[in-house]
Amino acid sequence: MTFGAALRSAREAQGLTLRELAQTTAIRRDYLQALEDGQLGGLPESTFARAYLRTYARELGLDPAPLLADFDRLIRPPAPEPEVTAPPQPAQEDVATLGPVRIALIAVLLVLLLAVGALLIRRSAPAALTPNAPTTQTTPPVQPQTPQSSALPPAVPKPVAPQGTVHLNVKSVPDGAMVYLDNRNLGRTPVQSFPVDPRSRAELRVEAAGRTPLKQTIDLGQSRNLRATLPPIGGETSVLTDLNTGVQTLTPLPPAPPPTTSAPAGAGGVAVRYVGQSWARVTDRGGRVLYEGVPAKGSVQNYPAGVSIRAGNAGAVRVTVGSGPEQAMGEAGQVLTRQY
Repeated sequence: MTFGAALRSAREAQGLTLRELAQTTAIRRDYLQALEDGQLGGLPESTFARAYLRTYARELGLDPAPLLADFDRLIRPPAPEPEVTAPPQPAQEDVATLGPVRIALIAVLLVLLLAVGALLIRRSAPAALTPNAPTTQTTPPVQPQTPQSSALPPAVPKPVAPQGTVHLNVKSVPDGAMVYLDNRNLGRTPVQSFPVDPRSRAELRVEAAGRTPLKQTIDLGQSRNLRATLPPIGGETSVLTDLNTGVQTLTPLPPAPPPTTSAPAGAGGVAVRYVGQSWARVTDRGGRVLYEGVPAKGSVQNYPAGVSIRAGNAGAVRVTVGSGPEQAMGEAGQVLTRQY
């Protein structure tokens, strides 16, 4: 069974729709459809497509390893085996035979070499062996010394590595927080060696239930090794630490909207009341973010029908749809996404 068929079978067995899973995984619906159909042309670059496949499989309770192996097999077909050819046989050279003319020439050359050698030996005999020859002492000429330069050789410039894929490592305190890069879901921490395209500005978000979320703009001109510290919701700010340099960056708390006194949602509207501390993000039908932050306790927000609400502490959020009764969004500490 291919990875797409396995995803579709698991989703249908759980009675889920692509629209519901697009909300819970923060992955576009057409990407989920392309994964199930095995249409690689409808997916983004392979690094993000693999991350989407891993997140989708974990959301459905599947082991992502065999599905990723099937995905890699489709995008990287095995290379054909090289043909083995026999090495060329060296041409056999004909051994030239020595004729009588060549033998005569070699003999003449040997005689000449012997005569020249004897003449050189007689000329190089020492003068002391000659009687009554005056002895003279010659001093060998002094070879001029070349001064050694003390200057260091010029430094060879290091080659500049071409721009390519960089890697992002994200840890969190506590562990298991959800990581988003430019609204793309990278999975839960620890995120290790996630390949991304280099760029100077990228938005990093780290979220966990009952914790103050982190939202920072980071530089991805090179590989980064980061740790996000998410304190409990209650006024403290989250901290992003670069583990290579030790530099820490604080995330300011988002301003809370002023509480409204009129709680009724109106005909078909949605009223959201916060009875405790909870991070929340409200989006409309088109995915546009209407609100994101930690509202003040007791505040009320009104929205048109069709909004999607994601809360980090669902027990602290009360929702009223139209003229219906007010209901809790979920249990205390739950991270939920619901559409009203």
